[in-house]
Amino acid sequence: MNAKGNIWLAVGKRNVGKTYTALQLATEFSIRGSVRKHILVYDHTNNSSYNTHNLIPLTLEQIIYLLPLQQEPIRGIVRGVEIDEFCEAVTHHVSKSSILFDDCGVLFRGNLTIAREKLLKTPKNNGNELIFQAHSIREIAPALLEQANMYILKQTVDDPENLPPKLIARREIGHLLTEVIRENYTLESNQKWATRIYDTEDDEIWIPDSNGDFTIHRGEDYFPFSYKNKYLQ
Repeated sequence: MNAKGNIWLAVGKRNVGKTYTALQLATEFSIRGSVRKHILVYDHTNNSSYNTHNLIPLTLEQIIYLLPLQQEPIRGIVRGVEIDEFCEAVTHHVSKSSILFDDCGVLFRGNLTIAREKLLKTPKNNGNELIFQAHSIREIAPALLEQANMYILKQTVDDPENLPPKLIARREIGHLLTEVIRENYTLESNQKWATRIYDTEDDEIWIPDSNGDFTIHRGEDYFPFSYKNKYLQ
């Protein structure tokens, strides 16, 4: 994970805990480390699941003019703002923040607008964590698939053996999606929350335990098809 900023994709069907895990990570960024980050949720569907997370309603003007003045991290939610206007505001005015895009499959599909493409180039310069939530990998625009470096993997409707060609590390992500499916088969129907987080740049897998803490594994040790496991043993 890049210390400056990252692009995350949180993928999974409904009710598998995408929002919980995304906000859990964003909260960690806001309370730990030398740079404590704001939390912004862009909710274009008026998702009621955010109502229990103590998020302050923010206008576009507050994001542009007031957020940069805040010394302590705040937790805010943006509703009723056009997506390209929000992207422009984040690109030019928001730094040191975790920005969650709810149900982004509708917004970041196919050919992207200029505002949305510009947004994808900003995380490292602005110190932001852009976290895009979607129901499947296949509904994500190729431009976003090419830029994402952190994946929060839940169970999706995707076929792990037939993922989009623009997806970075298709084999590794397919392997982790298969693990999620297998783990979920051992869980109750209302507890299918199996999760893997994959860092494509550092080739690291994060696996949560029952307390929500993560253990980190090196890909060269973890994946059976890695060069180390395939050729050096």
